[in-house]
Amino acid sequence: MKAIVVFLICFTTVTLFADESEHYFKQGNEFYKQGEYEKAIEQYRKVLALGYESGEIYFNLGNAYYRTDQIGLARLYYEKAARFLKNDEALRQNLGLVKMRLVDQIDVPPKLFLVEWWNAFLDIFPLSVLSWLTVALLWLFLALLAARIYLNSRGRGRRLRGLTIISLTVFLLFAFILTHKIYLFESEHYAIILMPTITVHASPSPSGTEVFVLHEGTRVKVLRRTGDWLEIRLADGKTGWLEEKAVDEV
Repeated sequence: MKAIVVFLICFTTVTLFADESEHYFKQGNEFYKQGEYEKAIEQYRKVLALGYESGEIYFNLGNAYYRTDQIGLARLYYEKAARFLKNDEALRQNLGLVKMRLVDQIDVPPKLFLVEWWNAFLDIFPLSVLSWLTVALLWLFLALLAARIYLNSRGRGRRLRGLTIISLTVFLLFAFILTHKIYLFESEHYAIILMPTITVHASPSPSGTEVFVLHEGTRVKVLRRTGDWLEIRLADGKTGWLEEKAVDEV
């Protein structure tokens, strides 16, 4: 029953859709309900081709690919959806179902409690929300500072001293968190294996030593690019080089 529930598509229309893209989105939903998943995929991809993206589109596209047993593409679009749908339970369950079908079951080393706590804290707020909060806190601090300066001229500025210091402290904390999250967003890149199997080499060359083999649906972290080759790292720390054509970046 759970699998049936979580693979229901999102019918929410993306905000500010143009008529054409909204039409394709609704058409995709209708095809999905009728079990015509390939046609649904075609319609959803037309929306993306128009330059629109959202968690709902990626989520529905991931569902359609899952229904057609294209596990690599299903995971790719679920991972893309996760950038928009933070802490979404249905998406989390669907990703879990995809991971259960992967050939590569990679053991992730346990992280320190503080690292786990920090990562969970970073995931509470999407980047856009965190940006607005930081700006709002800055304006709050500036308003309190201006009020304190004004009251100082009248000999009553001490009343706001504590609030001004607290607002500044909270602003600096959120500014640090925002800066760190932007750094992670800009510097950390992941990709999904889309080929059935791909050999990972010790160097960016077909003649390089073969170190291990990966399979469709596995997520890798992209470290750097050399020509048509990517240096990647797995969740367990293993590294190597593979051809860029074997993956698509999240």
